[in-house]
Amino acid sequence: MIYKAKSEEAVDGGMGRTHRLESTFPRLAEHLGYVPKEDILYAVKAIVVAQRENGRRDDRKYSRMKYLLSSWGIEKFRTVVEQYYGKKFDPCIDLPEWEFKSYLGIGMARADWPYVKICSLIIVYSGIFMEMVDNGRIKGTMKKTLWEIIEKYSLNVRITPNQNIVLCDIRQAWKRPITTALAQGGLLQPRYVDPLNVTAMACPALPLCPLVIAEAERGIPDILKRVRAVFEKLWLGGTPNQTSLVRIIKDKVKIQDLEKVLEPLFYHWKSKQISKELFGDFTYRMGNKKLLELVDRWEGIPSSPSRCNLKLFADKKTYETIDGLAKLQEKSAHELTMEIISNYVASHQNENIE
Repeated sequence: MIYKAKSEEAVDGGMGRTHRLESTFPRLAEHLGYVPKEDILYAVKAIVVAQRENGRRDDRKYSRMKYLLSSWGIEKFRTVVEQYYGKKFDPCIDLPEWEFKSYLGIGMARADWPYVKICSLIIVYSGIFMEMVDNGRIKGTMKKTLWEIIEKYSLNVRITPNQNIVLCDIRQAWKRPITTALAQGGLLQPRYVDPLNVTAMACPALPLCPLVIAEAERGIPDILKRVRAVFEKLWLGGTPNQTSLVRIIKDKVKIQDLEKVLEPLFYHWKSKQISKELFGDFTYRMGNKKLLELVDRWEGIPSSPSRCNLKLFADKKTYETIDGLAKLQEKSAHELTMEIISNYVASHQNENIE
């Protein structure tokens, strides 16, 4: 796999492998170098030729570029590619921190959108409608509706890495009939979709194969409902967005035990996170060993008033003062606070009656 971030190129990424054959493996891409934008196609051609001339052809399992680079190393691979390219690559530059941006909905084409540049869609009165496709698959009425809209208005179509669909070249006058037809076909606008579903993707476990991908797409809607139920149970809003690479903390979790793993992780993320720490950052800070201990020792949500304390007390000092008074009366801080509030409300109600 080759990807281009502006004019920086990385090669050799791939998640595929052959089941139970340890000599095949997933592999992250490595940075090859930086090239001017006008030379991107020449650099890509040099990479492809290097793979064509030196890649494995005797065994399909090892035919991908990642195995060639794993055997050679990035330095040798770069040297060979530069020979075909005709000059050396510039050193890699630091890329901006990755940030997920959702463009779901309808809006005007912008010149700084990567897919707008690629597709040359900088057209006056041209609009783009990015539609959320639940679990990356369309069928039935939804598929028929999309086909009819695309055919009727001769729209260009793009598919994003987030498994969403981009309908391009929409004129302003078409906005209402298109959005109405999409809604009738079951394609909802983003404001009607759970934010958890917006960022979720049907990612199967290794090893990848068509059957397991199809199974992941089939199962993700029900799994998301169960994850949302855990969120509601723990008073978590939004979605556990994270920008960290996924790591395995518990292998071969049975689907019926999903909540037994997620509930302790989400609970401790909520109670132990630093400031507005994202879920992925929290898991990295805690480490695999600690996370596994939290899962294995989980006995359910503690029956304590701590959840209410977070809502009742604005600062730690106030809570400690109330807690000290409560202990003198053999009560919890929550019980004493609720008693004070109830008495205060009752007294004001009596004053209003008088």
